[in-house]
Amino acid sequence: MFANWKTFLTSVLLFFPIAFASAATNPESAISSEAGIVIRLKQPKLTQQNITGLLNQVDETVSGVLSGNLRTFLGRSISNPALAGIDTSRDMYVGVFLSQANQPGLLYVIPVSEQKAAQEALGEGYHSAVLEDWIVYSEDQKLVDQATSLLKSREKGFSSQMSARSRDLFAKGDLSIYVNSKKLVEIYQPQLVLAGQKVDQTLKQLSATVNTAPGVNVKPMMAMYSALAKGALQAVQDSQSYTTAVKVNPSGLGVESLFEVKENSVTDLLFQANQPQEFAQLGKFPADQLTYFAGAGNTDALITWGMSFTAQMFDETEQNAEAKAQFESIVKEIRNLKFGSYYFSFELGKLSEGVLNAYTISEVSPSAEMRKYTRQMMSLMKNLSLPGMQQHVTMTPDAEKVGNVTVDLTVIKQEIDPKSDPLQIQKRMLEVLYGPMGITNRMAYPEGKVLQAMGATASMKKFLEALNAPADSKQIAQNQSAFKAAREQGQRKANILALVDVPTTVLKIYNILAESQQKETPFSSELAKKLGISASYLTFSLSTDKQSLTTKTYVPVQNLKSGFKVFSVLSTQK
Repeated sequence: MFANWKTFLTSVLLFFPIAFASAATNPESAISSEAGIVIRLKQPKLTQQNITGLLNQVDETVSGVLSGNLRTFLGRSISNPALAGIDTSRDMYVGVFLSQANQPGLLYVIPVSEQKAAQEALGEGYHSAVLEDWIVYSEDQKLVDQATSLLKSREKGFSSQMSARSRDLFAKGDLSIYVNSKKLVEIYQPQLVLAGQKVDQTLKQLSATVNTAPGVNVKPMMAMYSALAKGALQAVQDSQSYTTAVKVNPSGLGVESLFEVKENSVTDLLFQANQPQEFAQLGKFPADQLTYFAGAGNTDALITWGMSFTAQMFDETEQNAEAKAQFESIVKEIRNLKFGSYYFSFELGKLSEGVLNAYTISEVSPSAEMRKYTRQMMSLMKNLSLPGMQQHVTMTPDAEKVGNVTVDLTVIKQEIDPKSDPLQIQKRMLEVLYGPMGITNRMAYPEGKVLQAMGATASMKKFLEALNAPADSKQIAQNQSAFKAAREQGQRKANILALVDVPTTVLKIYNILAESQQKETPFSSELAKKLGISASYLTFSLSTDKQSLTTKTYVPVQNLKSGFKVFSVLSTQK
């Protein structure tokens, strides 16, 4: 028994200094919770290899140039241009300390392989201390003293105030940034209050100076700007922290961010009221679209708000008073409907018929009621006009039939006042986007959905066939390899999900511009295939949860490769 106690005591005595040393060499503990921002660079040597490996697939020339500059940039960023005595195989940290009265203070916590060389490389304005195989330095002696004290003690640094999700995300990135936004709000509270006052003043001045045309009411537009600005300021006031992590690997570049707010704050309640969804319908859209988008949350409030906003665009003239009253009455009825998720995609069509084609699904129940209200609203839209523009709305109910689905046809012709468009630039732009006939909308109302095909060449038949196609059909997005790869990179449940094929969109837009100027299009299908330009989607997703908002962005290597090829061709164009 005594022997066992001796063994136990010996173990404790041995373990204690080891644990103490471990705490002392924990670099995160050198940066106190007073830091407003903390930056972490994970193993710079390995991160540079990952970046080089990714860029080698895009273009070896660019990779070689950038690879050489990365080391120089890193050295200058930590005030040691040659990285003398620095161990680039371990993580580096920088703490940023902010205050009302003074310039930001920077504290560097850097791993070293040669202590003396690292200290000698610093400029005269720096104070430093070396603890074991770390160097801590700053232009502010107080920050160095504070860091030294923290490293020698068992006290925890900035990470003690981070949530578990924030710590995990911070640890995942090759480059990570943590913002103690609660601390920043405390420091800059006077500026935030002043910003709120300036928003009101600026909007009042803008509203007073805007020259409005007869029949146009700009008050709702000012109200919208005010709501957006005040909502953003409220989110800042409610914030606790913001963490973002950048990850690089041979398959692509990813950025994930986490915004956390105070429990039961205005912003938290807003997050909780907007629940994320899985967006199963998005994969049923036609394949090979340039963009796929889905949105969810408090959709009914957003849609009815948009309609209420439109109602306010009627001015107070006698001829519009009745139309406005009718429109507002319809909006009240629409609030009784049940709304779900919203889906959108677009493609580019023929220049001669308008290039913009879009497909949308709005989940609405009962959809037959929405059809009735939409027809009533469209009949009132002729009373709306915009500065320098007149609208002519023609609606034909049950104009077409696709299978057993009837389709309403609406054409909105917008005429630009020659005085406001003497060179007819806006007129030509509208014709390029929508075609000479105007904005063409085809709308169908199957059970639980409102479908819209916008554009002269947008086909409701194509849209319905895709939505009703078998699960393994090649004509729908979910069986497109680029779509599947992109969807896997987004959050499974989200409030916003967007997949964007940026290189192909740029390519097609440039071809359309060349065609409009009667020039040879620079990107033939043969050239695109030869250059290896193929479909690939940048993925962005956003989801809200209790006290948090999360975003994920991912750019696959194929998107970067195609983008570089498109840029290379465009740079040779005159």
